[in-house]
Amino acid sequence: MRAHSSSTRQAFVTISVDDGHPSDLRAADLLSKYGLSATFYCPARNPEQPVLSPSDLRQLAQQFELGGHTMNHVPLSSLSTERAWREITEGKDWLENSSGKPVRSFCYPMGKFGRRTAALVKKAGFLGARTCQLNRHDFPTDPFSWGASTQAHNHSRMVQVRHALLERNFAGVVNFVFTYRATTDWTSHFRYALDHVQAHGGVAHLYLHSWEIDERSDWQKLESVLRAIPQGPGLKRVTNGELFGMLPAQQSIGEPATSATKGLFSSSSEAQEPGIPVQSSNLLQSDPEDGL
Repeated sequence: MRAHSSSTRQAFVTISVDDGHPSDLRAADLLSKYGLSATFYCPARNPEQPVLSPSDLRQLAQQFELGGHTMNHVPLSSLSTERAWREITEGKDWLENSSGKPVRSFCYPMGKFGRRTAALVKKAGFLGARTCQLNRHDFPTDPFSWGASTQAHNHSRMVQVRHALLERNFAGVVNFVFTYRATTDWTSHFRYALDHVQAHGGVAHLYLHSWEIDERSDWQKLESVLRAIPQGPGLKRVTNGELFGMLPAQQSIGEPATSATKGLFSSSSEAQEPGIPVQSSNLLQSDPEDGL
């Protein structure tokens, strides 16, 4: 993961909900109950899960931000550039037409991305993109590589460290040990994020899948975490898009914008681009010892 900036001492809390599952409406009710801002990342279709209807999306968009998550919830790094572009742009158009609201935030499906994918997301008109890289509470220098503090799912220490190392998220490894005290309990993990940003500034960012909360009967646990988020001017509640907007929209993704998008449609897939690591959260989604 690219370097993050610690130039701000302001403290923020944000929540994101991935995949647009019908149970997101229950998560929205809890978020509304506690006056929390959130971004819901919704694909048009998901081969593994049902998704929200257009009427549900319009209802959700009245109070929360909706973010792009492609048309078909597919890992973009495995697609040709042309198909990845269609997934990103058609998903954005569909969500804007369904919700009646502009869509300016993006989340990489399954956490898979690289320089090419980030450049496509930027070219499509998004302000920034969230990854699945964990144990982060700082502002990124690249608005298309936002990490998160905590996933609402327990992960073993081995999975946390292995995932971070493979993603080159070295700061995440350090943070996991010293800030998050190597805890495997996600509720404690997020409390450490809140404590840290209130003391030092930054972003406490919780992301979740409501269908996982449903499968594990963790709704009471989620409510207790949301209830415990402090209120007051010292911790500003924001959407992902509001965070993305705090960084210059024209900021490069590791190189000048003119060259970052040059020749995008000449490669068949991101995995074939030499010297460009493809970031992935696949380990966090498939490790049997964590029930993923």
